[in-house]
Amino acid sequence: MRRTGTPDSLRGAAIRLTLQFIALMAVVLVIVAGTVFAIVNVTVNESNQRSVVVASQLDSVQETPSGTYITVVEHGQVTSSQNIPDGLVDTAALTALAATASSAAAANGGRNRSSDGTNEQQTQRTENGQTYLINTSIHGDRVVQVAVNLSEGSEELTRLAEALIIASLIALAVAALLSYLMARRAIRPLADALTLQRQFVADASHELRTPLTILSTRAQLLQRRARTDLPPDVSTAVDDMVRDSRALTGILDDLLIAADTRSDAPLTAVDLTESADAAIATLRDEAERRGTTLARTGSAESVVVNGATAALLRLHIALLTNALDHARSSVQVDISGERDVAVIRVLDDGPGFNPAIADRAFDRFAGTRRVSDPAVGAAPGDAHYGLGLALVAEIARRHGGSVGIETAPSPAAGGSAATAATATAEPTEPAGATVIVRIPLAQP
Repeated sequence: MRRTGTPDSLRGAAIRLTLQFIALMAVVLVIVAGTVFAIVNVTVNESNQRSVVVASQLDSVQETPSGTYITVVEHGQVTSSQNIPDGLVDTAALTALAATASSAAAANGGRNRSSDGTNEQQTQRTENGQTYLINTSIHGDRVVQVAVNLSEGSEELTRLAEALIIASLIALAVAALLSYLMARRAIRPLADALTLQRQFVADASHELRTPLTILSTRAQLLQRRARTDLPPDVSTAVDDMVRDSRALTGILDDLLIAADTRSDAPLTAVDLTESADAAIATLRDEAERRGTTLARTGSAESVVVNGATAALLRLHIALLTNALDHARSSVQVDISGERDVAVIRVLDDGPGFNPAIADRAFDRFAGTRRVSDPAVGAAPGDAHYGLGLALVAEIARRHGGSVGIETAPSPAAGGSAATAATATAEPTEPAGATVIVRIPLAQP
């Protein structure tokens, strides 16, 4: 049986919360670090371009900043900065732009050409393990080639990346520790609440079990008396008391298991038709008191699921009790199998679900589907706390199933002959609402 909302331990829950927070923080740090690195990288590139522009306007090739080298071609003479690395001069670019400058000067009648530097070539070259940005441009009758060392900027970017990575790792480590401590502290009230819940259920179980045992014992003593000593109706009532006391003991055990999230109920093969019949037998007297007919239709064969007998009996009782509270004259439970799913449909001819709460009818304390309706079996002043369908939903989830509502069901729900006959006899009296529970069938 699948249990919902059962943390293995508070420590495990704290670790899961911590991992989720760390994952979120890691994403944020990656975005922040990537943004910072991109901004710095753009700034370094702009700084290199400015260095190129400034160096190309210098009058002397010797007065250059550190890491910057200039080569000038003017009137056929080539002049380069001192200590320029061998092979750094891009001779091909100088020759090409020198020819372009000569052609432009000839086109202007031999007059000097004033250029704004738009005719230029820019490349990168690596010499002796150092990377240089080489920019060759025309300035009047001069061709100027500037080489700026990029390695220093690349090293700064590398150091920045390492610093961002180290800082992010330290931040994640500190965040992991703090978030784990905070998660443990935040979950502690939940641990106390779970402890109190288990203590309350255990205490209530102990207090209820003693009078229930006494009641069951007295009923069994009456049952052992000779049938001739008891009137037939009393004898039948005693048998019902014995059956109901046993069912109540099973329900009490199931409540203990449901409250203790650390344990699971043992799985057995449960016939839903027998469970529905037992619930109907338990509630038959109440249905008669209300003047409501209570019957089961659907499959004549067994519809077997893997689950807890007491829990599924609780499910049927809760479904039928909810229907009786709102039915005008009849309640029907239909059991059928559809492919690999067992389907429980409980139909009543009441006013139907209030649209205002239909979407949350299976939430605790969601309220009733009507305010008051004197036509139904329950008195208008009866209290409804909105727990029955919530318990149905919880038990269905524990068995890997689901619940739902049909506000306008077909009168022949489940396809049974008895239902179809009822629909034919009373075509103007459709069911008010249908609650559907689906649970996986037991595999052979």
